[in-house]
Amino acid sequence: MNQNTEPGAAAESLAEVPEHVLRGLPEEVRLFPSAVDRTRIGVWATKPILKGKKFGPFVGDKKKRSQVKNNVYMWEVYYPNLGWMCIDATDPEKGNWLRYVNWACSGEEQNLFPLEINRAIYYKTLKPIAPGEELLVWYNGEDNPEIAAAIEEERASARSKRSSPKSRKATVSAWHPGALRQPPRTSPGSVGMSRPRRQPSSRDPSSKSRPFACSLTAPEVTWNQ
Repeated sequence: MNQNTEPGAAAESLAEVPEHVLRGLPEEVRLFPSAVDRTRIGVWATKPILKGKKFGPFVGDKKKRSQVKNNVYMWEVYYPNLGWMCIDATDPEKGNWLRYVNWACSGEEQNLFPLEINRAIYYKTLKPIAPGEELLVWYNGEDNPEIAAAIEEERASARSKRSSPKSRKATVSAWHPGALRQPPRTSPGSVGMSRPRRQPSSRDPSSKSRPFACSLTAPEVTWNQ
């Protein structure tokens, strides 16, 4: 996701969030104005969320890159028969609540990481999330030991499911900063590749460049215990 807010861009409004998005919210979260970008809606925990909780998949229109007009709410996933395709949630009517999860200002502040399973993008919690914290994703991939362990856990689960003749083959991976426009380095049915078009202002994960001050102050609401 590109965190650069275009000059003059209209701020998102809770009143404009589609009804199907609100109905699809898990009971642990609600939508409120984001603390990392005040022009955007963010996803906030209203109940404790345990480490390892998985949300998804990220929903949107499947398009070729040339058909996408901006890269704010979009992921790219590699399909063996189609090549790189975009899952574009620019139109809120086409997406789900994961569209409103914003990027952390740095890897230290993230509490979610992206995960590709069967050509779909999921978000998984990297740490426990307390009520009043905004859900924030980052893309440091398997360079982070905790994320690498979580990815391996998903791969082990996928291998276990594949051992059943009735189960379909599953692929599990995390987007990595080194992923380029190229086919997977492994065969379908093992580990695939994906990459975000929902990215910060720089492709360098170490970049701290932001056009806004990053504050994780929660909105003034009463959180349900």
